[in-house]
Amino acid sequence: MLKGAVLLRTTALTLALMCANVVMAVADVLNIKSDAPKTYVVSKGDTLWDISNIFLDKPWLWPELWRNNIQIENPHLIYPGDTLQLRYENGKPVIELVRDTSNDRNKNTVVLSPESRVVSKPNPISVLPWSLLSPFIKNDSMMEAEQYRLLPTLLGDNLGTPRFTHQDYVLAHKLPDTNASYQVVRKVREVIDSSGKNLGLQISHLSDAEVSTSLSNERQIVHLTVSTIEAKQGDKLKPRYSVQDKDLTLAPAKAQVGELVQNVNGNALMSSKDIVIVNLGAKQVSPGTVFGIYQQGPDIIANDDPKYADNESLLDAFSFAERVTQPAFKVGELVVIKSFENASYAWITKADTHLTGGEIIAKP
Repeated sequence: MLKGAVLLRTTALTLALMCANVVMAVADVLNIKSDAPKTYVVSKGDTLWDISNIFLDKPWLWPELWRNNIQIENPHLIYPGDTLQLRYENGKPVIELVRDTSNDRNKNTVVLSPESRVVSKPNPISVLPWSLLSPFIKNDSMMEAEQYRLLPTLLGDNLGTPRFTHQDYVLAHKLPDTNASYQVVRKVREVIDSSGKNLGLQISHLSDAEVSTSLSNERQIVHLTVSTIEAKQGDKLKPRYSVQDKDLTLAPAKAQVGELVQNVNGNALMSSKDIVIVNLGAKQVSPGTVFGIYQQGPDIIANDDPKYADNESLLDAFSFAERVTQPAFKVGELVVIKSFENASYAWITKADTHLTGGEIIAKP
């Protein structure tokens, strides 16, 4: 009965969000903020998201703001020191790049001696802050418990030591490909959403490993190369896949509705700039999908003496009084940065209040 009540509440919320999506789809146009500046000088550390957030209510629509500007052929090639100017063409907002090329040579040139000089151009800005996101994209992942159990295992070394680091040689068990490069990984925690669904295991990258010697079909010696954390007996090895930093194509979520579960460190308390886990997998979302974060208050038992409903109370569950479901209010936004089978990592770009897990994510 209680599961039915929770399902009914979730269904009602989903329908409410879907109805809201119909209205928002019509209004998904460029809206310049009332306090947007006429000009902005790009600073070191800025991202396209940061700059668009200065001008737009919906920063994921930044390509629309710059689409008709022939001066900015590639917004990814905007550099610190460039000036961006907001203007209007036929009533539509456009961002214009104002670059003083007369000083480019002096600004970007380092003189080493009277006879030689080296041109040092700054790096262009990116869509999202890769210096913050890259470690999570490269070093952390999620997988099902059975998949993790079946991974090859670190057994030990010839000195009988329990822990291993870079340059150590360790006996491994049942590597599928002796020509492949591997990562040494360890289970961090099990992730479960509010409905009790198991989303998988969080896996942390400890070290890179190369096969040094193959003793048999089931025994290999691996050489640990780059280590970030000490490995130990029982840690697992998975094939290493190269992950390149690349800017994401941002797109708002459409009909997807999910839940903000926790941050990647297992904490329920979350805020802006946190990396978090949501309960939507690769079949439902892709990196770059933008969601709104919505909080909903508890149901209310509406009788002569109104009170908040207790979903665990059988008395409230069988009450004949009207049960009022509160609307969900938008309290933030997030961007998906990496997807797995049953869950995804996301970056909270904005939060108007503290988040505690269980918040709904839907069209922004």
